[in-house]
Amino acid sequence: MLSKTEEIPVVTAADENYAPYLSVMISTLLDKTARKTPVRFIIIDDDLSISSKGKLIQTAHQHSDVAVIQFVKVDEEIYEDFLVSDHITTTAYFRISMPKILAKKNYRRILYIDSDTLILDDIQKLYQQDLEGKTIGAIIDPGQTEALERLGVESEDYYFNSGVMLIDVAQWNKEHITEKTIDYLKNNGDKIIYHDQDALNAVLYEHWQPIHPRWNMQSSLIFDKHPAPTKQYEERYKEGRKNPAIVHFTGHDKPWNTLEGHPYQELYMDLLNKSIFMETVKVK
Repeated sequence: MLSKTEEIPVVTAADENYAPYLSVMISTLLDKTARKTPVRFIIIDDDLSISSKGKLIQTAHQHSDVAVIQFVKVDEEIYEDFLVSDHITTTAYFRISMPKILAKKNYRRILYIDSDTLILDDIQKLYQQDLEGKTIGAIIDPGQTEALERLGVESEDYYFNSGVMLIDVAQWNKEHITEKTIDYLKNNGDKIIYHDQDALNAVLYEHWQPIHPRWNMQSSLIFDKHPAPTKQYEERYKEGRKNPAIVHFTGHDKPWNTLEGHPYQELYMDLLNKSIFMETVKVK
């Protein structure tokens, strides 16, 4: 269980274009968490401006008494040998490396959350999930449930979405997940469609603990685009739609561009327009 003083590390990533959207993730996460909960946002900095960094820090301070923001720069030289495709960015590699880089900080766990999310429940509940000995906790990707076959993996396991992950740091490093994932990316470029998410699934199949879909309600789940693989998942999908904890705006359609008919779009845009970045964001 989480002690009162245990700092929750939340890893995420943003470039200059995504900074305003990341501010919504930060503000909603902190608003749903007690003001005294120590949260450290570790932001993979893909050329963020000094101005944007300042606004993100200000956002955290407005919504929490103790939250900290730390920017981590991508060292592209470390990964230059691995850049085998235009699709695989150094930011994606860095995400894979974070549990290795953060091992010396003595974190038991790391939460990874994509920046295009809206947080509607206390992430302490997610951070405390029982992983039952598995390396990560994650949420099924409804459009890719049986994609392991495409990746050359023989398993009945489902495919997870890597936009929200709860990572057991010691287990990840003991199993050399960073190295195995990069190795898979290097050697299986022909199978890769969803970049590091594909590679993580190819490496972590049968080693991930399914978390309730409400903690990563992807757009395809909100819109009920894909049939659930089991009756139990069908119930969980319904529960998630009724009471989402994290709304994840997956795919090309986002609230700030071409998304239509999404039940959380209006709330999201309202929060975005009230953010410290509002003067730089074009309203739909």
